[in-house]
Amino acid sequence: MNAALDRHPIELDRDRFLKRTLALELMRLDQLEMAFEGKAIRDRDVAAGALMVKIAQRRQVPLDLAASIGHAVAVIQHPPTEQPDSCDRIHALLDRIAARPKTDEPEDPEAPMAH
Repeated sequence: MNAALDRHPIELDRDRFLKRTLALELMRLDQLEMAFEGKAIRDRDVAAGALMVKIAQRRQVPLDLAASIGHAVAVIQHPPTEQPDSCDRIHALLDRIAARPKTDEPEDPEAPMAH
């Protein structure tokens, strides 16, 4: 068994073996794509169209045209800073108004408000 493994093409000429394996895989993907192309385009078959997309994606990875599926992207979102919304501002204004000392004199609408 070990002797057979030692004579395997990947052990004898790794680069040549990998190039041939890639070429064979790409040829098979081409054949699959041709088999589903007519059905997807002519017959508007959704499943055949989805398979064509999968085939195209599968072709891109070994050719380094797309990131492999194993890559992940993490999106980090920082929480928003706490700012009072309009309801909070209205409540604060009402609290300030309620806390004012009551006087018998009507308020002057032209007088500036104290903040």
